[in-house]
Amino acid sequence: MKDYLYIDYADDGGQARFKVSETPKIDHLIKEKEFDKALIEVNKLLETDYSYGNLNLKGIILENLGRFDESLECFDNALNLHQSSDIQLNRANCLYGWAKVTFFPEANYDKALKLIDCAIDNLPDGEDPSEVYFLKAEILEALEMLVDAHRCYLTAYKEFDRLKEFEAQCEYLNSTHDTLVNVVGCDFYGFTPKTGDVLSLVKDDDNEHDSDAVAVVYDGKTVGYVANNDYTLIDEVKSASNIRNMIADDQKIEIQFVFLGEYVIAKLLD
Repeated sequence: MKDYLYIDYADDGGQARFKVSETPKIDHLIKEKEFDKALIEVNKLLETDYSYGNLNLKGIILENLGRFDESLECFDNALNLHQSSDIQLNRANCLYGWAKVTFFPEANYDKALKLIDCAIDNLPDGEDPSEVYFLKAEILEALEMLVDAHRCYLTAYKEFDRLKEFEAQCEYLNSTHDTLVNVVGCDFYGFTPKTGDVLSLVKDDDNEHDSDAVAVVYDGKTVGYVANNDYTLIDEVKSASNIRNMIADDQKIEIQFVFLGEYVIAKLLD
């Protein structure tokens, strides 16, 4: 039976521990970050000892050299010889590292997303996926996939109750037959909307900025406006222009929730 040692390896993403065949010289070279020399030595070792441990070690070295595709090939060959959660974790770490540099500085977001999804799929059971989901959230945000990004951020921070609430909001938005609007400008007017608040809509015919403006009024005071610009709208809500000719003079709305931290979703009441 082979002897083993553990190599502690740290980079910007944190610290991981790898179980490898005992190779003191290579161990020293890795600790000194002399990865080119370490690769020469591990190749020599593999000529006489083509073992999963040494293949795993070579994969780690290649990953540190930024040769991610070759690194993955080494981990795959190691796994073909021996199924190990340690090697599987190393494979996931490699995919994560590759996704990280593909996201920044390369800015190849589509490729980065595919790589980070593979990293998630390769994580062994029981491993904390928080860091991987955080990177996925950043990639999705760069791709302007804000709903999926928010899901990943909540997963990364282990905010599972908030994730459940968010999924319920998404389900409502996707399935409701209610007429919905987004209320903007609440911060400007010093108003904090709460779920269940009932507010009034008033057509602001004298608004010099928007001829279709619809004010949101609470206790006789304007507390916001119905969103009417593309950057303040989402697919599931109507704009002020959409609803202006269909609302009654005493039209009421009810606040449902704040979506993605910025969209104050309200429904028109009958």
